Amino acid sequence: MFEVYTGPNCIWCVRAKELLTQNGIEYKELDISQQSIREELQTIAPGVRTVPQIFNDGQRIGGYQELVKYLNP
Repeated sequence: MFEVYTGPNCIWCVRAKELLTQNGIEYKELDISQQSIREELQTIAPGVRTVPQIFNDGQRIGGYQELVKYLNP
């Protein structure tokens, strides 16, 4: 299951979600404007400062550009 950590007014977050949808991939969106979600992201990916942050089955893919490469090897 893909998880996409997003933030408000984030165009790259929107694009990442659109790309997943276009590829028929279901995902769970987690909004870091909620403190508990932000803290969760910092626990699993310490030092990360940008969104989106995309994971597949717990494995960190990265941001939008990394997602494009991941889906089109």
